[in-house]
Amino acid sequence: MHEVSLTKIVQENWNSGKITETGETSPPAQPNRKDSLTIVEPGKIKRGKGGTLASRIALLHSLANIEQWAIDLSWDVIARFSTFRLSNGEPLPRQFFDDFVKVAGDEAKSATDTSHDLLARLAIVHMVHEARGLDVHPQTLSRFAAQGDTSSVKVLEVIYADEITHVAAGLRWFTYICSKEGRDSLKTFHELVKLHFKGFLKPPFNTEGRKTAGMTEEWYVPLVKPSSLQKTS
Repeated sequence: MHEVSLTKIVQENWNSGKITETGETSPPAQPNRKDSLTIVEPGKIKRGKGGTLASRIALLHSLANIEQWAIDLSWDVIARFSTFRLSNGEPLPRQFFDDFVKVAGDEAKSATDTSHDLLARLAIVHMVHEARGLDVHPQTLSRFAAQGDTSSVKVLEVIYADEITHVAAGLRWFTYICSKEGRDSLKTFHELVKLHFKGFLKPPFNTEGRKTAGMTEEWYVPLVKPSSLQKTS
């Protein structure tokens, strides 16, 4: 995936200080795609039951496409909102761009690390990274609300609702495949996260948001560093 290699290069240059500015050029409405690419409308995609190799390959392909868009959108938010100002005229701090460069890098790394394994892709991308998006939502929302930026708050609420469905979909199909293959879904999830995710999951967690997506504490609390649990208890 071309986006993955480019993301790694830009992330390294940003983190090393070779790139220090985001620029002010507006990105195109749609990301660049090869002319040979065939785009199929969602309603016309063939849907298998997930029990055959072909249907699992198709699902993995769909997830890879989602990952590609996730990488694109991470860079898009950096480029499109590089000149964004809060209602008081204050620009976004560098930490905002640091965070989204990291998001793009994480998405690219996940796309590479889990390209061979559907369960790993579902676990890391949708049940770890996107679930983390639920965790940071309340704090992000409060920042914009404190500035009286109601339009951005509305957008964030829509994104949050979408994120819940993304986590729910990842969890649903993860448990479905584990059930079909006679695996313990919790044990498998914990093993895959320890294998493919660097470090521990970090609290605080948005327990209500995760619960709405079907992800109860038994999924993620065992993956937290014990000392972190003691601090939050």
